[in-house]
Amino acid sequence: MKILTTLLVAVALFSPAFAQKITFQGTHPKPKLATVAPAAKPVLLHTGKPITPDQKRQLMATVTKGSATRPPMGAAKVSNSVLSAELNLLTPDQLYVNGAYIDAFGARIDQFDGVLSFPAGPTSSMVLNITVKANTAYTLLIKMDIQGALLLPPNTPGGIIISTYSGAKSVGGLNAPQTFNAPQGENEFAYSFVANSAGNLPITISSPDLGWSFESCEITSAPF
Repeated sequence: MKILTTLLVAVALFSPAFAQKITFQGTHPKPKLATVAPAAKPVLLHTGKPITPDQKRQLMATVTKGSATRPPMGAAKVSNSVLSAELNLLTPDQLYVNGAYIDAFGARIDQFDGVLSFPAGPTSSMVLNITVKANTAYTLLIKMDIQGALLLPPNTPGGIIISTYSGAKSVGGLNAPQTFNAPQGENEFAYSFVANSAGNLPITISSPDLGWSFESCEITSAPF
């Protein structure tokens, strides 16, 4: 019996039929998403007042009508229930949520005070990376605090620039930057778009003459 037991152990150690090779099961990085562009020109809204839920629905309806990926019968209606189906919130304390994250270039980050500040100039910008789906409209509701214009007279509104980057030159003006004048203090604007395909759609916010702080970005999506 002892001889039989010894033989079975030996077979288990050296025979592939009995012994399986143990490999390390480490974590594998997720493949990088392809960078995509808007399917139509994004719609920017800045009124100097808070953006209402009805205005957000109107923005989504506008971009779906102009999108090349819309259904043959036209854009579907965006209802209250669909509008609230998927919502994420980015803040200086939470720069990453499911489906979106922020890259801050040239910014001053003070996590203790919850401040993410951007000085004026071409080397300072915030990039919102949004993981987008096909046949889905997105609206970003962005709140910022304008600290003042460095190169302008006191209390003179300066320019905020919003643009997308598709990894290629702009076609038909879809990726052309859009701007609005922002007075000093609290500002809120909405930016709505539909992507031309699934992937990562980066949106850049900067100012050539204003210092500003990022407060929050509410991301709402609605399939159509």
